[in-house]
Amino acid sequence: MSNKSLNTVCQIASEGCCVELGSEVVLDDLTFAIQDSSLVGVVGPNGGGKTTLFNAILGLVPITHGSMTIKGLNPNEALGMVGYVPQKEEFNWKFQVTAKQVVQMGITKNSSFLPTTSKKDQEIIEDSLAKVALLPRINDRVEEMSGGQRQRVLLARTLAQGAEILLLDESFSGVDIGSQEKLLDVLRNLKNDGKTILMATHDLNTIGERFDEVLCLNRHCCAFGDPLEVLTPDVLTELYGSHSSMFKDHTLGRHRHNYGD
Repeated sequence: MSNKSLNTVCQIASEGCCVELGSEVVLDDLTFAIQDSSLVGVVGPNGGGKTTLFNAILGLVPITHGSMTIKGLNPNEALGMVGYVPQKEEFNWKFQVTAKQVVQMGITKNSSFLPTTSKKDQEIIEDSLAKVALLPRINDRVEEMSGGQRQRVLLARTLAQGAEILLLDESFSGVDIGSQEKLLDVLRNLKNDGKTILMATHDLNTIGERFDEVLCLNRHCCAFGDPLEVLTPDVLTELYGSHSSMFKDHTLGRHRHNYGD
């Protein structure tokens, strides 16, 4: 990977990034650079640091060592540039709200909605739902929608915030193949419109067909690049195999891998 002015050229640039939570080193010496208009899969085992990485990009956890920048800015200075799309299970769908009302929450930046909508906000809501191919269902209640449609409503809510970088957390989880493909079509169109998208996923079977790049994460960056090139047997073993000895020297304030001689 080139080191050419990573912090100013890339949408997201991590150089030796380390995150410590309590007494645990969660991310260690994480280095990668993501260009704009990219669709990136983030893979790794549970506990490998995917959620922590997203939180670091969002500015929710501090960087202990190294650096991470969003379009050349510190994550805390890039608020509003990055949007997070949670798993649909994290949203309470029991409220009898419509797709329009959920997307409106993205504009008001809280969990409520106003009884009336301004002309400008109405345009934003309609545009956001159009981008996820759900404009015809703007007034439908989300509790009556499929899992894949609900996921796209949450994506529309994030688009309404005006985010340029989208972080999706396991959006394929519990969604049938047809709905996954519809969501992928939406994401590809958003990428073509200039959005940069990172999606955490456990599905390695089709990652080479679905993503431009893959970030392999197991507390450090095991590999980053074209899925067809970097997902080697050695990388997969490093991701999911037993390699606890690699981290025996990971302590607070000390960050290096134990690769042996």
